[in-house]
Amino acid sequence: MDAEGFYRRALPPQCIAFSSAQGRKIFAEALTLGGMEGYFALAEQFHTQVEPAFCGLGTLVVVLNALSIDPGRIWKGVWRWYGEEFLDCCKPLPVVKEEGITFDELACLARCNGAKVASYRSHQSSLEQFRQTIKEATSSPQDLHIIVSYSRQILGQTGDGHFSPVGGYHAERDLVLILDVARFKYPPHWVPLPLLWDALQPIDLVTGKGRGYMLLSKADTGNHTFYHVALDQYQWATVAPYFTKTLPQILAKNQPDSVIELVQTILQNLPPEFLTIVTNKINNKLLKLSSDVQGLWQQLLTEIHAHPLFAVIKTAKAASSNQENDPRFQWVSHQENLPDLLTMLLLSCPECLYFNLQEHLLNQVRELREVEQMSTLMRQEVIRLREQISALHELSLKLQIL
Repeated sequence: MDAEGFYRRALPPQCIAFSSAQGRKIFAEALTLGGMEGYFALAEQFHTQVEPAFCGLGTLVVVLNALSIDPGRIWKGVWRWYGEEFLDCCKPLPVVKEEGITFDELACLARCNGAKVASYRSHQSSLEQFRQTIKEATSSPQDLHIIVSYSRQILGQTGDGHFSPVGGYHAERDLVLILDVARFKYPPHWVPLPLLWDALQPIDLVTGKGRGYMLLSKADTGNHTFYHVALDQYQWATVAPYFTKTLPQILAKNQPDSVIELVQTILQNLPPEFLTIVTNKINNKLLKLSSDVQGLWQQLLTEIHAHPLFAVIKTAKAASSNQENDPRFQWVSHQENLPDLLTMLLLSCPECLYFNLQEHLLNQVRELREVEQMSTLMRQEVIRLREQISALHELSLKLQIL
């Protein structure tokens, strides 16, 4: 008895299988013509979507990894790498699993995971502009890739709305290589560019808008994070005991019963110069930065301000500012960016700071510090701050400074 289900589909006549004799011949010609420059970076990262409705996520995973964008969090073991499970910042994964993802939602996902996106719906473009964009993307070695959102029906395939990356272009034959991420259904295949353009025209019934294409490149972040630890190993050695001994002892004595009491205790016993441990690299130079970096910085601030710890710190700061007669709080009211910096410091400092808390409060703090619950940019910043602090601590130990 045959197993239930389907094992792949036959490609319609207008689609040429990539691995066929004709498909290989087209590949060789396109390679000579310079239309396969982006193929190799994509081929290195190509994989099959892990869920039937994950064509958008699967496509984005391939492109993000091809662009060498660091997700800033652990995938498995010690490795940072993109998988579909990381693409959760614009739409919950369980919902994507049931409903799929729209054109705008995919663009949102790409942006919040470190890609620069130029998106075009079919009515915003033309056949000739589409052709020129395909040429541009496929002649770029690895820093520019194009994703198409199209109707399978127009290509003579089963199903309808689908996302896949474009792997190459044969200029003389006007053929586009579709690297179909649903490899269980159709293999990669060549299609006539005008036919693919026609497949971008049908209206998506979910959004009531046409389909389209988007160009993805690596966002200009200057290859650095916005926050960093502004200490060397010798300076860290003078600060470390505060987090490993002094403040844990104070917390053990005071035994705060809530997160806000914990923050108030820290504010009471935090020397103002300790806020310089973690600093950002923006300062007053925002106007000199590219629009991409400015956008990322504003997005990061939005993510920090949305974190639950930020709201607690802001409330504690307001309460402390009203205690002007208490010398422990006199410096607090003058620190406008204290909630931002203290949020990043308390999320990134050694966890041993909190070990003497009551169990219920320690669990709350650990939940607040759980990087998997943070938004993408903030997660990336906190992970790297922790890595810097850990490296400083280990180096100080090796140099027998601590």
